[in-house]
Amino acid sequence: MGRCRGSQADRARSDRGREGGQGRQGSRSLTPALAWRVCALAGLATTAASFGFGAIPHLGTACGPTWGAGPIIAFELVRSSADMLSLFGDEPCRTTMIAAQRAGLWLDMAWFIPAYTAFLALAAWALRPVHRSLALAAVAVLPLAGLFDEIEGVALFGIPNGFPGDAHWFTPLWLAVHAKFVLLALGELMIATLLVKGTWLARAGAVPVALGGAVALWMILADPRSPLMMQGHRWAWTALLIVAIVAAIRPTLVAGRDKA
Repeated sequence: MGRCRGSQADRARSDRGREGGQGRQGSRSLTPALAWRVCALAGLATTAASFGFGAIPHLGTACGPTWGAGPIIAFELVRSSADMLSLFGDEPCRTTMIAAQRAGLWLDMAWFIPAYTAFLALAAWALRPVHRSLALAAVAVLPLAGLFDEIEGVALFGIPNGFPGDAHWFTPLWLAVHAKFVLLALGELMIATLLVKGTWLARAGAVPVALGGAVALWMILADPRSPLMMQGHRWAWTALLIVAIVAAIRPTLVAGRDKA
């Protein structure tokens, strides 16, 4: 009998310990409400980084034609030494432009890419209660886009060495740029699909997110140098940031009470 009572007491303590552990584990988990808050902060950091590009001297100036795109996107889309010669022109403009682009790359790789990757992936994570498998697919896709963007940055650092360009980098650059933009657009479309399953406010936000993702996806495949490609991403990210800020304050306005 003593052994039985002891065993029952041990089991009771063990059960309480497991429950306590589960409670502590649950308190440490990234809940949708917390994910929205961190998402909003990451979105604001992304916006700040965007303004940071504008503060870099000469980053918005090209020494030659940009084929309809801005200097940054035109550099990302170079395919040959001939493109480099055309875009970067002659000295002294060339050296100034290369220095500006490299300063932009440091900001891009150290701040902008981590910030936007966290922003988009956390939005998908916060929408996990809406459709778990789709949300987790988006969470996988978006960091992969960020990884390709970092690879792109390495290539862009390497290409100007031995101007008019190290030929070994052009193919990896093309692959990284296109993979990045395709995955970003797909991730935006996944997030829009998740938002459609939320409240009326989430559905309203889904419209520009979906439209922006669709336009960006079409443009990277049809005409990457079109300003519409980056404009599509801008529509999607701006709308998502508004949704994230609202959800950070009142999660139920986006996901509903049963999914917040």
